Amino acid sequence: MYGTYLRLDITVHASWQAVVRAASRKLARQARHDPAKRAQRKQFYRVMLEHHRNAQELVRTFRL
Repeated sequence: MYGTYLRLDITVHASWQAVVRAASRKLARQARHDPAKRAQRKQFYRVMLEHHRNAQELVRTFRL
């Protein structure tokens, strides 16, 4: 899933809202609106946000 995060085309300084918006654009239109896939969507967003937090932590740690 880290590869998907890299393909979101966002900077490490982007807000969490920008991450969720970019991630939702990567989902198929049908998957975005299917109530049966809500849990999988939420998990996908959580994983993308976790990768984003890790990237931000790396920037803070190494002052990039």
